[in-house]
Amino acid sequence: TVVQAGIVQGFRAGIAVAAGIWLSDLFFVGAIFWGIESLAALTAMPSFRFWTGVCGGLLLMVFGLGSIFSKNKPVAMAEQSQKRQPYFYWWLKGFLINTINPGTIFFWLGIVSGLILPNRWNRQETLVFFGGMLGTLVITDTLKAWAAKSIRRFLTPRHVMQVQRGIGIALIIFG
Repeated sequence: TVVQAGIVQGFRAGIAVAAGIWLSDLFFVGAIFWGIESLAALTAMPSFRFWTGVCGGLLLMVFGLGSIFSKNKPVAMAEQSQKRQPYFYWWLKGFLINTINPGTIFFWLGIVSGLILPNRWNRQETLVFFGGMLGTLVITDTLKAWAAKSIRRFLTPRHVMQVQRGIGIALIIFG
């Protein structure tokens, strides 16, 4: 989605999506950091994984269908830039995709249960580790948004539409 936003609307839109993802990840890390016992009980509920998967999958599929059936027609890039979505739209899209995605919570819980708890890291070591992980996400997402904007000028409007539809299909498959 970071790449899609970067291609369709530019670097700032890609960063807006990434910022939504970063805030969502920060919430997950904070919740895990301060409430690992409560989260363990929640995820142990028999229906948690099922309903989280259903909601996350449906959200990904809705965003995928939106990308495929977008009313944006292949127009010149100058015209397309006039039909810009507000950055809040991109931010919210990134935040919701990441927050509702069951893979996100399982990723962070997997790190805690597979690395932090077995090694008995203290709070400071855990905080440094999470800071490094989140810092790495910021750097890689920023590079993705920049790269998407950079290749944008080489793409024809038809290419942009094909990339957008391809991303939509990928979201549906992952959903």
